[in-house]
This record gives sequence, structure tokens and C-alpha cells, in this order.
Amino acid sequence: MVRLEREDIGFIENYLENSDIFYADIRLEMTDHVASEIEQLMSSENTEFYETFKSYMVNNKTVLLENNKQFIRAADTSILKRLYFELIKRPTLLVFCALLFMSYKWLLTIDVENLKDYMVMIPIISITPFLIVYVCSLKIFKIPRFSGVERLGLLYLMSFQVFNLLSLFTRIYVKSEHNFYIVALLIAIIVTFSLLIIKITFKIINQYRNDYKFMKSL
Repeated sequence: MVRLEREDIGFIENYLENSDIFYADIRLEMTDHVASEIEQLMSSENTEFYETFKSYMVNNKTVLLENNKQFIRAADTSILKRLYFELIKRPTLLVFCALLFMSYKWLLTIDVENLKDYMVMIPIISITPFLIVYVCSLKIFKIPRFSGVERLGLLYLMSFQVFNLLSLFTRIYVKSEHNFYIVALLIAIIVTFSLLIIKITFKIINQYRNDYKFMKSL
């Protein structure tokens, strides 16, 4: 079977970028898809790359650009898989247990009457590190936009709302130190999830930056 040269793959990626495929990860997925299709056509029709590419895009460009949901779904699936595998790792469980213990010990040092003020701040504090990481990645490190990272941020924002509702519920329910273990559990879940989101964000950025740099060097 015919294999495209690196220059050919780079040409496809640049073409898609000029066609307003803004997200680098989606563009890479589409590049791989188009490259595979063209390789098959070149093998079956015994044609050259540029001739095959031109014919393919004439027939498929509109459908390819308008129906890219499969590539977005691939990004979503990848994120959920990453999150699942991180959740079941032993280090994650150890971090959760450590946070649970430290949270409970910390709660024993505060006044129950002041607990509601702390519970208001915890969800806000938990989202701050992710925002810092994301903004710094865009502004300082000048990474291109990645759908995976932005959709991970959307997942985090949705989780933030859940955390906020849980915090409000906890403020109403906890009336004495006997129920501090509930608050400690909530804090441990929030912070653990926050750390996992940041860890996955770094992994996604590093992976896509490496793939993107490779593609741009073609």
C-alpha cells in the first residue's frame, strides 16, 4: 500500500488549518483520516498525491468540514478514558485518603459556626488552579487551541456547579462536629478531582504539543 511522505501529511494539515479548522487536535485527527483515505485511493487508482488530494477534497471537503462530530467525539472519549484510568490508579486513592485525613483534622480546628464561610470558598478555590494553568498555557507558552483541553475545562465547570450545590447542602446539613466527616469527604473529593483535572490537562497539552510540533516540522 502507498504511504504518504511527511511533506504530503504536512500539506494536508496546512490545508485544513487554512480551511478554518482551528483546534489543533481536531485538525490532527482529520489529517490522519484524510491521509488514510488518500493512501487507499493512490493505491487503487495508481495516481500521484496532489492529483488524488485535489480530487478527494473536491468531492469530500464540504462533508468533511461540516460533519466533524466524529473527531469531537473522539476527543471526548479520550478525555473520559484518561479520567477513568487516573481515578482507578493507586496514587489517586492514596492522595484521596491523605486529603480526607488532613481535611478532617483541619475541620477539628475551626468553629462550626464558621464552616459555612469555608464551604463557600472551597469550590471557588478548587477551580482557580485549572484556570491559571489554562490561561498560562495560552498566553505564556503560546499553545494553539486544543478542543480536548477546552472541553476538559467545560467538564470542570460543570463539576464546579455540582461542587457548589454539594457545598450549599453541606452547610445546611452540618450542625455539629459529629458530621465533620461528611465535609471532609466532600473536600477530599473536590481537591482530588481538581488535581486530576490539572494533571490530565498537562498530559493533553504535552501530547498535543509534541504531535503538533512534529506536524509543523514536516
